[in-house]
Amino acid sequence: MIGNTAWTDVAGAASNSVLGGLGGVNNGTMDGGDGTGSAQITITSDQLDLVKQARDLTGTVINGGDVSSGQEVYFVIYVDNSTLHPAVDIRITDLLDEAEFTYVDDSIEYTTVATGSDDAAIWAGTWNGRTDNVGGPDDQASCTDFGAPAGKDRLTIGQVTGQANLQLDIAGSTLWALRIRVTIK
Repeated sequence: MIGNTAWTDVAGAASNSVLGGLGGVNNGTMDGGDGTGSAQITITSDQLDLVKQARDLTGTVINGGDVSSGQEVYFVIYVDNSTLHPAVDIRITDLLDEAEFTYVDDSIEYTTVATGSDDAAIWAGTWNGRTDNVGGPDDQASCTDFGAPAGKDRLTIGQVTGQANLQLDIAGSTLWALRIRVTIK
């Protein structure tokens, strides 16, 4: 019998406790059934920093500032892996509010810089353009139409179910950034 699974997240560590035993008796062991074994494992992980920003076309962060109808702006997502180990199979979904914004076709771009880079260094990175198409050969992100009204409104990064792009892995000590352009309605 296996039951009562509990997850606890404490400062980058997750403990998975499973009570199990023989004959329907939960005695905390998976080996031997006599209560002497341990059914708890600890998985240590580091959290990635995720930042989402709006910027004007010069790269200036828009902090509740004025924008006008018809103006194009960037939406930027940063994922910073400050560990020495690769972060594997990153998946992000972001829906655009079509009442507020219109996605600019084929405006997906990404860059990588050193972990902890400031806004200016990130913006000065080499931005690589990508298509909106789902999958390869070059896309770790795509933008598609998710529903009414018509228009591309679902941005996904990585192998998101239902809109599978290429897998996104971020090397250790690396900040990965993606930006798209939208027009303010």
